Amino acid sequence: MGFSDVPPPHVSSWFQPVYNATFGFAGLTWTLCYILYAREGLRTKSYGMPLFALANNFAWEMTYALTVADAPREKTAMTIWMIIDIPIVYSALRYGKSEWSHAPMVSRNLGKIFVSLVLLCAAAHWSFASWWMGNGIAMKSGKFYRGVEGLDATEMSFWAVSVCQVIVSTSSLAQLITRQHTGGVNWSIWALRFLGTLVGLNINYGWAWYTWTEAHEYFMSAPGIFLWGLTTICDIAYAVIFAKIRRQERVLPDGRKAAPRSSGKEL
Repeated sequence: MGFSDVPPPHVSSWFQPVYNATFGFAGLTWTLCYILYAREGLRTKSYGMPLFALANNFAWEMTYALTVADAPREKTAMTIWMIIDIPIVYSALRYGKSEWSHAPMVSRNLGKIFVSLVLLCAAAHWSFASWWMGNGIAMKSGKFYRGVEGLDATEMSFWAVSVCQVIVSTSSLAQLITRQHTGGVNWSIWALRFLGTLVGLNINYGWAWYTWTEAHEYFMSAPGIFLWGLTTICDIAYAVIFAKIRRQERVLPDGRKAAPRSSGKEL
């Protein structure tokens, strides 16, 4: 979002090039991250992205690709991510039963649960976007959405993306601690996920706030700082815990990973 904006004269001429570059970098890193998620899930017979985060991301990509995104590059990115999600979903549904063996009801109904989560999240994303644009929330001069001045799709996208990132980061950390093994993930996935979020969320919107403050004050608002701050903290903590679990986990003969035999040991 934000590719059709017309900044006022006092905004640096570097605003749009840097904004586009950080968006493009984040798009590339997340695309590679999704590819590695799919590859690692199949290789270790597990899945790396937590179930709710995967359903929410898939629903977000589907909703924005079909109804919300207005720029071709955004529609293309969302469509590509949605397609790459398919093998990740396949891994989750095929190998997820063993990961949920401690919860038989979840294990037996994994497919139904995932579809329900996708529908629920898609309804949430669509209703938020429709409410925001339909009611002209946070109208700003110089902002354009589908040719209408004032509609700020950039801020709308910030809140939607920030919530998505918080869900991915917090649930990934919780999943790692709960499983006590790194099935479905590796260092490259973490690095790409961390860089994609850091550049695509923190730096991209931080740059917009720094150069065009009056239109992007929400980035440094209390809820804004909470969302991108919590995401960053969880992603850093993930790396620390990942390193320790990686040293302790077991690799089974079929390639799957499992918690150490002394799984009751605290981190």
